[in-house]
Amino acid sequence: MSTDDINPDDEWPLPPAWMFDCADCVRIYGAMKRTLAEIDILSLTVEPGVDYDPFDSGPGSQIRLAHHLATSHRELLPDWLGGCARCADHRRWLTRKDATGYELVAAEHRAAHLFIPPSRVGLF
Repeated sequence: MSTDDINPDDEWPLPPAWMFDCADCVRIYGAMKRTLAEIDILSLTVEPGVDYDPFDSGPGSQIRLAHHLATSHRELLPDWLGGCARCADHRRWLTRKDATGYELVAAEHRAAHLFIPPSRVGLF
């Protein structure tokens, strides 16, 4: 693989410095990265067709971090990204009268932009 084969949208972003000032952010982020590293190793060593993450600990660790960021640091989250289709969807939903409680879901998506590769954040 050469540097020409690397897609920047698949790269994990470096979290903002303010996250490292929060002990919970550091703990949850570290646990997420360890979990994802373990899953990557398992994906290389387990037989094809075997579910090597049956409890979805990888996505669960990302959800835990996004939830913490959305509930504890909402004022520091990035604004909506113009090129993100999911951001546009969330913004549309927030304008609906029946969107009660949807603010947390939308904030978790905005938080995901801080630590999930752009190619995957649309799944959040």
